[in-house]
Amino acid sequence: MNERQRDLFLWLWSRRRKPGQTAIALRGALIGALGGLVFAFMLSPGSDAPAYDIIGQLAPMARLIALSVPAFAFIGWLGANRVYAAQEAMFQSMLASGAEVPAQKPVMQASDRGPAVAVGIAVAIIAGFIIFLFVQYG
Repeated sequence: MNERQRDLFLWLWSRRRKPGQTAIALRGALIGALGGLVFAFMLSPGSDAPAYDIIGQLAPMARLIALSVPAFAFIGWLGANRVYAAQEAMFQSMLASGAEVPAQKPVMQASDRGPAVAVGIAVAIIAGFIIFLFVQYG
């Protein structure tokens, strides 16, 4: 990590950490719960109950929602909490080593963006492959 990348991290994290660890963990739990709801709708089983039996029609879906939403919310909370702790430790470590948070967002050069570009390309390839699988087997 060069000086500009370090300064960008310090500048960004000094702003992103303002809500606090609890608020960020709750945001992660909410995102996880939404993911659990999407998961439940994608895997909702059909029901063998007669059409007039509304409770029998909804029971399998409700059971799947009741199991997946809390599980995904916990995973989201755990992930957000872990990422926050890691970023905060790195932030505090840099401050302890004498780095200061810049007053303005640092200007990045093309060579500083290389790792971000590589990650973006990898994400695009993986997403494309997943979409391809959904189209072929969906």
